[in-house]
Amino acid sequence: MLTFEEVKNFLDVEQSQVEKFLENGKLRAYKIGGTYIRFRKEEVLNLRFEIMPQKTKLPKKASLGGSLLEFWRFNNFYILSILIVAALVAYFIKT
Repeated sequence: MLTFEEVKNFLDVEQSQVEKFLENGKLRAYKIGGTYIRFRKEEVLNLRFEIMPQKTKLPKKASLGGSLLEFWRFNNFYILSILIVAALVAYFIKT
């Protein structure tokens, strides 16, 4: 059994959203000892898997220019080193 705060943190939603889940019947609460509200972990897990696809956003597809720029940023040292070595090899072969 989970507390209200644990459910809120587990689902990563605000208190008002948990209250909406209760009002809509997507989540059931249980009173233990007459005053404490608890939630069954299985029900919270089911709700989490139901709402997660809505919360997760797919990353944007990178454009070709963006991909090339990112490739250049991370590999510019190696690219320049290869070009310098190739130029030196060509210079020494001609002389």
